[in-house]
Amino acid sequence: MMTAVHAVQIIQHLSQIAEALTLMSGGIAKAPPVAAAEVPVSPWDSPDVPNDYDTVLGYFSKMLPSAFDMMSEPIADTQRDGFWLKHQAARRGLKVVKVAAPEALQDSGITELNAYPVTLLAERIAA
Repeated sequence: MMTAVHAVQIIQHLSQIAEALTLMSGGIAKAPPVAAAEVPVSPWDSPDVPNDYDTVLGYFSKMLPSAFDMMSEPIADTQRDGFWLKHQAARRGLKVVKVAAPEALQDSGITELNAYPVTLLAERIAA
C-alpha cells in the first residue's frame, strides 16, 4: 500500500533521475516539472472523520499498513481492538464519534463506524 511518504519519495527519486538524464544529455533536454502526486485514498478510510479522531481501520491504514498483510479478514480481525477502544473510552470519559463507513464496508452492509481519539488508538496499537 502506498502512503503519502512513499509518494513523496518516489517523486523526489523521479526528479533526481530527470536531472541526471538532463545532465547526461549535455543539458539539451530539460526535464518537465514534476507535479504533486495524488496519493490514492485507502479503501479503509472513512470520510469526514473529525481532527484527532480515526477509526480502527483508518488508523491502521495510515500508521501500520503492513498490518493488513497479516489479517485474513480486516473487519473481523479488528473487532477486538474496537471492543477495547470502546470500553476504554467509556471508562475514561472520552468521546466516541460515529462516522460514515468507507464505501468498501458499505458494500458489506456496514454504514457507520466508531471513531476514537488518535491518542487512544496509538495506545492500543502500542500495547
